[in-house]
Amino acid sequence: MNPRLGHAPVVSLIKGGLGNQMFCYAAGRALALRLARPLLLDTCTGFQRDDYGRAYRLNRFPIIAEEAPLAACLGGDTRAWSHKIARALSKWQRPASRSYLAEREGYTPELLEKAAPPASKLVYLNGYWQDEAFFAIAADRLRKELAPPVPTSEAAVSARKKILSAAVPVMVHIRRERYTPRLDEDYYNQSISACVAKFPEASFFVFGDDFGWAREKIVFEGSPVRFLDRVGLDEIEDLHLMTCCRHAIVANSSFSWWGA
Repeated sequence: MNPRLGHAPVVSLIKGGLGNQMFCYAAGRALALRLARPLLLDTCTGFQRDDYGRAYRLNRFPIIAEEAPLAACLGGDTRAWSHKIARALSKWQRPASRSYLAEREGYTPELLEKAAPPASKLVYLNGYWQDEAFFAIAADRLRKELAPPVPTSEAAVSARKKILSAAVPVMVHIRRERYTPRLDEDYYNQSISACVAKFPEASFFVFGDDFGWAREKIVFEGSPVRFLDRVGLDEIEDLHLMTCCRHAIVANSSFSWWGA
């Protein structure tokens, strides 16, 4: 549904790493479509105090949204008084009429689906929304809008050709830095055994942040394997390469979910 004239926008707070940013966009886009409102992205607030120095990355994707002006971002970070006041005032409204929707306040996909704030009131989304039920109604659009661009670096272009030429390319994603609980070698080795049993022609392509551990601990049972360490120029190129694989053995990360 196209945005209606005079309807206040949905503003989705973008925060975290690339995978989390994609979830934030997806939930905001789905809500904006359902309410027939334009979507704006708050690309400032979520990175004010980011402990890992992360930054907004969705500007390289074919998304349908504009960056929100500062006036729509409530100021400061999410711990600022402006956010606390907006959240407190919203609690006094009927759940369906609330205009500050914070996931930590118990918003489930079912509750978000019922949200119908007055058309004249800006709607602010604050959460990670890591459940595809939050945006299932927009799934087809999101597959296009969140498709990572084709890599341009020489190494990534070469890796892409190898993946696409494999009979059954399988992505294996390792995430061990800053992640708890860590998935151990049993998880990966059992997944690989199951994959080889079902797809004898499988070729494995390993992505992640601990290749030394992967080389030492993971058993590929004689199947072809490539460790794509520092192949892409950045995580967006890596994400595209991951999506080129036909099957996936994922880590417990949002980035891994989108790569699959």
